[in-house]
Amino acid sequence: MEPAQFLTDFNQSFKPVKDVPIVIGVSGGADSLSLVHLLLNSGLVLIPAHFDHQLRTVSAAQAAEVAALMNRWGLRIEAGSGNVREFAKNQKMGIEEAARICRYEFLFSVALRYKAQAVITAHHLDDQVETVLMHFLRGSGINGLSGMRPCESLQQFSEEIPLWRPLLSTSKEEILDYCQRHGIEPIEDESNHELRYYRNRLRHELIPQIEKIQPSFRTIVARNARVIALDRQALERVTEQAWRDSLSEERPGKALIFDRHKWEQLDEAIQYRLLMKAANLLVPGLRDLGFAELQRAKENIDSRLPGKDFKAGILISNQVESFILSLGRFDLPQPEFPQLPDENSIALRLKKPAKLQHGWLIRVNLVDREEYENLPTETKQGKNHAWLNPADVEWPLEVRRSVVGERWSPLGMVHKRQKMSDFLINNKIPRAVRQAWPVVSSGGAILWVAGLRIAQAWRLTGDEAEVLHLQLIPPAAN
Repeated sequence: MEPAQFLTDFNQSFKPVKDVPIVIGVSGGADSLSLVHLLLNSGLVLIPAHFDHQLRTVSAAQAAEVAALMNRWGLRIEAGSGNVREFAKNQKMGIEEAARICRYEFLFSVALRYKAQAVITAHHLDDQVETVLMHFLRGSGINGLSGMRPCESLQQFSEEIPLWRPLLSTSKEEILDYCQRHGIEPIEDESNHELRYYRNRLRHELIPQIEKIQPSFRTIVARNARVIALDRQALERVTEQAWRDSLSEERPGKALIFDRHKWEQLDEAIQYRLLMKAANLLVPGLRDLGFAELQRAKENIDSRLPGKDFKAGILISNQVESFILSLGRFDLPQPEFPQLPDENSIALRLKKPAKLQHGWLIRVNLVDREEYENLPTETKQGKNHAWLNPADVEWPLEVRRSVVGERWSPLGMVHKRQKMSDFLINNKIPRAVRQAWPVVSSGGAILWVAGLRIAQAWRLTGDEAEVLHLQLIPPAAN
């Protein structure tokens, strides 16, 4: 690894702009110090940035050492710190993942402040091997097996500023050799040898054991990762087209609505990739999404079972023609069903219909008995018409939602009462529209569950001079 060749490769790969700052993550280890040293004479505007994770008693002193070294090299460092242990506890995640998030949030905040063209980290070939192995053991599929990319966008930290990894093809051995030849003394982080961390156990225990069987293990894994990355690029193009075809609607940060018919036409592999893309869009930076979670999610969608937790608070809601992935509960507006616009009740008077969502109406009028008798059978028996005994009706009527736990006696149920929730389920009303389904009542007593059934107590007895007529009017009939 020679500076001249490195700079040639760096300029060809990343095409940096000379006068725009670049933020370099500097831990003080051999990797990051060699990266800064390689770029010292590049003519680029370098902003070294160091984050103290506050996990070790010596971390503050080592941060000062890093700052002093950067100063000797003619660079002014940006320093930050954070209580990673507390962050991990509050977010219910492992220390390694918490440290990664805090570190990247700091680096990209510095980059944003300086209007930098990129953030650079010193991830190298050995890091790549460990990352691929970690993903393999977690069952994360082709995305994980392709490892880290030399250039990528970490959307959860910045949508505009990319992350560059110029040492990704350089081994740790080459980096240590470079430091020795140029008199660079790394500031050793003793936590790199603590076996309580997952990555360290792979680095110091598992990989050395594998290399006893296959000495070229690191080279093979790195080569396979590059090949898989090419396959991934091809799959991503297909996935993007499938995404455009099957995604019906996006509610940013809330929900993604997919067309079920178009989903069913896709290859299974692409379906899994759509689920991964959706999960990462709803929860940016989501990690540890393995095949087991994807398989459970797909089975739930295909079987059209009731809503289920997918991952990290993402819920699956199945509809007849679609399915929804959402952060928390999300009820899809369904204009084909009558729905109250909000939780407020609506007064219903003889000459003033109640207005529901999407243009639906409920109208009430009184009909002379003789006129009622002469109506066509389809009108008298139509599901959107209700004919009731008007005796003891209190005006105005009320169009409202049913109350949680409310019971009533629908027509045909004598001396018995049924939960409204059970009634709606039995009538196959979709879960998403049950809560706002309109109920017409008088003085608190239910007269009619709109479009479904009247109450037993308000049925016609045959001796009414007038008949109370309630009508549910769809938008197309207005």
